Amino acid sequence: MRSRDGDLGDGARLRGMVKRPARASIWKLLLGRRTVLPYLLPLAALVVTAAGLAGRGWQVGHTPPPAGAATQLSTHTDQSGEDGYPESRPDTIPAPAGPADSASGVALSPDVRAPQVSPARSQPQRSEAAKTSSHIRYSFEPERKPSTDSYGPAPEPVAPSHEAALRPSEPPPAVASAPRPAPAPIAPAVPAPEPRTPPQASPTQPTEPRRRVRGTQQVRAVRFDAGYYYGGGLSARELAEELARSWADQGVNLVYYYAYNRVYGARYHTRYAGNIMEDYGRQDLLRHVLRECHKHGIKVIAWVQGVQHKQLWESHPEWRQKKADGSDYKPDADSYYLCVRNPEVMQWWLGLVDELLQSYPDLDGVDLAEFQLDLWGDHACYCEHCREQFAQAHPKSKAPSDEWREFRAEGLSRVLLATTRLAHSYGKEVHVTTVLTARPDGKLMTSAQVRDAIGFDLEAVLAGPDRPEVIQAELIWQQWASTYGNRQTFTPEWTESAVRQAKQMVRGRAKLIAHVEVTDFGVGGLDGPGLARTIASAAQADPYGIDIYDAHLLAQTEGAAHYLQLAWLGASE
Repeated sequence: MRSRDGDLGDGARLRGMVKRPARASIWKLLLGRRTVLPYLLPLAALVVTAAGLAGRGWQVGHTPPPAGAATQLSTHTDQSGEDGYPESRPDTIPAPAGPADSASGVALSPDVRAPQVSPARSQPQRSEAAKTSSHIRYSFEPERKPSTDSYGPAPEPVAPSHEAALRPSEPPPAVASAPRPAPAPIAPAVPAPEPRTPPQASPTQPTEPRRRVRGTQQVRAVRFDAGYYYGGGLSARELAEELARSWADQGVNLVYYYAYNRVYGARYHTRYAGNIMEDYGRQDLLRHVLRECHKHGIKVIAWVQGVQHKQLWESHPEWRQKKADGSDYKPDADSYYLCVRNPEVMQWWLGLVDELLQSYPDLDGVDLAEFQLDLWGDHACYCEHCREQFAQAHPKSKAPSDEWREFRAEGLSRVLLATTRLAHSYGKEVHVTTVLTARPDGKLMTSAQVRDAIGFDLEAVLAGPDRPEVIQAELIWQQWASTYGNRQTFTPEWTESAVRQAKQMVRGRAKLIAHVEVTDFGVGGLDGPGLARTIASAAQADPYGIDIYDAHLLAQTEGAAHYLQLAWLGASE
């Protein structure tokens, strides 16, 4: 080093004297007669070539740095004598920033994206040796396009999938639970729903043979009248448990629960004005039946008969239907007809159904059964409300007449449709049960003929948007065999023809359930084989379902439950 005054010290002077003889000896070695320069030049070329290859990362067995390693630029200065110049190259090759691989389209995870570099060194410098050797390509290295993957060779092409096409912010589609075989197939743009596979039986357990079901009946129903079950020594809960088990064993999937008997009162818990409760009502039998039936997958429909009510008929004489002479219309001891054109009756009726639906939200629906104004004929109604309203609507007509019969039916249709709207407001389905009267030759009467005789207008009920979901047609062959004394026309096989005629009357505006009975109409109740014949005949016409009156008679008739199950399952013995 120099002294403060700028002169060389003794140490520096001594080192200079040693360097001069050393440099002279090196020049003699390189340029002398026995020079080693021919051996050094090939060695230097080999070293330069190897350095260039190492700078491009082409060496065999290159091991990439771990994912997420930071890019480091190191400057290596090689001095050849006093004229050396610095050469800069990266120790690790950085990856350009980018959200996805341009070749495969697969989004890169954040931990393998390119690290940030200084703006002044956005692209690392390459050595001169690397620049001049960029045209070299070895035979074992395939030519490839630039890749954003900075570590190692480019990945092998993969089959496109809907997962790769998703943006990072989009949720992944649903994936089938079953494992996919390798290699994975290309997924469709919209994943298909997972197929439902039946449960596999154990290899050691024999499978039960499948039984063919005749027709496509979706409803297998029975009617339940709790009045037949008093005196059995069972509580409401015990009775519901026993009945639900037996119905499930018989193949029943819907029960019509007789909710209010017009004479004896409610079979459910009620506090509505004018209502009374039977003992099963006080025990809340309906709630127990709902719970037990639903355990077995059986629907429960509240069956209400209208508009008749003994308690209101007795306490409100002004609500009664009247005959033309002003007397009460009471065709038999158990009839209690109320006038549907009386606004107070209308309000009370809708309140009764509303309380029932509010109190039992688990009900699957309501059945409006046998709504009619007359047993048959022009006997009613001639009350004050009917006379005044008919005179206003038809001032030139007299009762009874065709206009009067249509007018009478309009009042009943208005009550039915208002009740249907109310039940629909609770999200409940509505069934309407009616008798489709047969003629002596076996043909069914038209809707207009039934309307004029009893006041029920099937066409009006099905015409508007508030129509019920189900029409249940009472098609009881033994009833008409007894009425007309004709056992040749009215047999169990007549039921198929009757169901087909009923379907033509409904014309697809509602679903049709065929109602048959085990009741004795003076020709003898159905035995087990007779019931099976009747159900099999109805099933041939392919109704939406079949309903049987009733559960008590089925239990009392020897073999009826057994034949019922066989008939519903389409089996025979």
